[in-house]
Amino acid sequence: MKVAPMGEVRNNFAKYLTACEEEPVFVTRNGKIAAVIERLEDADVEDFLLERSARFRAMLNAAKRERGGVSLKEYRKARRI
Repeated sequence: MKVAPMGEVRNNFAKYLTACEEEPVFVTRNGKIAAVIERLEDADVEDFLLERSARFRAMLNAAKRERGGVSLKEYRKARRI
């Protein structure tokens, strides 16, 4: 885990983007952790949004309510899994 002040990260952003490929980089402001830079694969974007975005979750929940939910058992049966 790396910890760096915001000014250092701002001035050397490319360096910290490279560093986050190995481990998360915690960015501090006034000595307190304010953000984290971590590597994210394209395949992980949806999971990231589901975990962290209330707006994205709300959109999915609204779509689920409109269409009616399907249980995992029903989905597997429909897909013959």
